Amino acid sequence: MTAAYWLATAGFETIVLEASNNFGGNTKTARLGPFLSELGEAHFDDTPKTLRNLCAELGLEVQTSPDHRTVVRLNGQDWVLPPQLNLTSGFGLSQLAELPFGPGVRWRLKTERFVASTSVKDEPLSAFFRRRLGPEIWRVLEPYLSTMLGGAAEDVSAPVAFGRLVELERHGGLLAGSRRLTSSGKLGLAGGMGSLVEALSKQLLHKARLLPNHEVWALTRDSSGWQIYLRGNKLEAQAVIVALPAPKAAKVFRPTAPQLTTLLNHFPHQHGAKVFLLYRHVELSVQPGVYFFAQGEGFTCSAIKVYRQSDLSCIPPNAEALSPLAPQPLTLPNDGSALLELHFIGEVARSADSELTRLAQQNAAQYLQTKAHPLAAWVFRQPHSRPQFTPGHGRRVTELDRELVHAPGLFLTGSYLAGPGLANLVEHSRLTAHLALDYLLQSAAN
Repeated sequence: MTAAYWLATAGFETIVLEASNNFGGNTKTARLGPFLSELGEAHFDDTPKTLRNLCAELGLEVQTSPDHRTVVRLNGQDWVLPPQLNLTSGFGLSQLAELPFGPGVRWRLKTERFVASTSVKDEPLSAFFRRRLGPEIWRVLEPYLSTMLGGAAEDVSAPVAFGRLVELERHGGLLAGSRRLTSSGKLGLAGGMGSLVEALSKQLLHKARLLPNHEVWALTRDSSGWQIYLRGNKLEAQAVIVALPAPKAAKVFRPTAPQLTTLLNHFPHQHGAKVFLLYRHVELSVQPGVYFFAQGEGFTCSAIKVYRQSDLSCIPPNAEALSPLAPQPLTLPNDGSALLELHFIGEVARSADSELTRLAQQNAAQYLQTKAHPLAAWVFRQPHSRPQFTPGHGRRVTELDRELVHAPGLFLTGSYLAGPGLANLVEHSRLTAHLALDYLLQSAAN
């Protein structure tokens, strides 16, 4: 949608094809009972600045993301992470020394600035943190990072996924760089992240054609341009931007461009799902916050986020209303309610709704030590939503770019190319839109 926005604003006839009934991918905000809940990303980083500038251009109110109590369960012990910790920017890393580590870890943190940089160009994230901060710190941070990345953080390329931390290392160390930061860099929108999709839709309604329920089956190219094949229909275009997860894009190219399909299948993705459970307020004794679980702790979910009705400051009246899985009307208790958001990643996220709901209730009861039954449950799936930035990612991107040279007028964008986070995705879509604009202008000149 952002790529289409820039193309349409430049005056080009633009068509947006969406396979589902809703635009915006996983970026949605919904009202679940009295709660405003993010179905996709709950915040975005202030760097790159493209998304923040776009929000200002669209008249959206940007605000600092609220601080949630963040806890990691490891070896049966709860570790409360520093407030507003942001491992993308490095904010809060300097406060890790305040956690109840032994003297050896504390000494290592004090001397972190003397740790030499590595010559490994594609260092795994686990090796990066162990080298800089030690294995004890890594074990505490790994569950948080794995949920954030939607897969095993152990295998992620540090330069690709956390380039800003690598830069801090080069300029005096992680902890010294963290102390220089004045804010977490986590931002949100007053109307929820879904308000970005709504604002883009309103703009594009006047500048472009928005076609929901139009799934693309294949793309071909001849001397006149590109042909986009839909169910029972075909469109033609001078240029095409494919903004799909790599596994879905691979299927589109399979009939006509098997080499692109092969290259796209080299980008690993994980599935994600969120289950929301609504309880009576008095039935839960745990504090509001986000709770992450290390492997071996006996939880199927990777994290649980706890909201309480009294913690809400404002719910926009136009938030999307969703019905619970149960068909009966939802009646909220007079003494308030609490909402649990459980994250599932990997193959378990592909389970049936009933199984995911059962697992969510089991995990909630296990951690919260309650036998209470939820008033309602909602399941939201995010298939192929989590690209895995494993070592070799840069090489795969280079190989893909080389193949695209043989397909003039075809451009790809998506999280698997942009890196983690919505801010990176919007910046990549801006660059992709400009490449498409340059191509269209050169074609018109010729």
